[in-house]
Amino acid sequence: MNSRPLKTLFRAACVTACVGAATAHAEGLYVGGGIAAPHYSDNINGLSIGNSGLSGKLFGGYQLNPYFAVELGVADLGHISDATGSIKSHGEYLDAVGLLPLNPSWSVLGSVGAANVDIDTSNGDDRGTALKLGLGAEYALNKSVALRGEYENYHVSAFNGHPNIGQYSFGVRVNF
Repeated sequence: MNSRPLKTLFRAACVTACVGAATAHAEGLYVGGGIAAPHYSDNINGLSIGNSGLSGKLFGGYQLNPYFAVELGVADLGHISDATGSIKSHGEYLDAVGLLPLNPSWSVLGSVGAANVDIDTSNGDDRGTALKLGLGAEYALNKSVALRGEYENYHVSAFNGHPNIGQYSFGVRVNF
């Protein structure tokens, strides 16, 4: 499977982040994490398994200004099994995050990025590059801590196809 376009997107995001960091007013570093629920919307390697389970993610980022951040993270995308087989996946990602402050406490956020995703199934394993898209909201408890809820979708090039793996998450972000 040709992953050249996603590798180019990943490199462009890195260059954009470096240029943005050099020219924008820095707002600072942050870290966060969340618990999540995986959503396998597609048949993956011959398996169509339900969407129950628990997953999670850890991330770190740099807020360049009130409207833009760059984020790196790792995500456990679920361990799900039933009588037909099992699927376990995880990945690492780099995102450009856009934020739209609605008032001093609430912000809407959207993200676009690239990820490397490992998918292990009872029918075989594969690793692929993914286009990652996300949409969510943050509620600032104070200047240092915010609660975040979001949905992220990984469109993975794996198993001679493009399975979609989604993740609903709820977590916390801590600013430095």
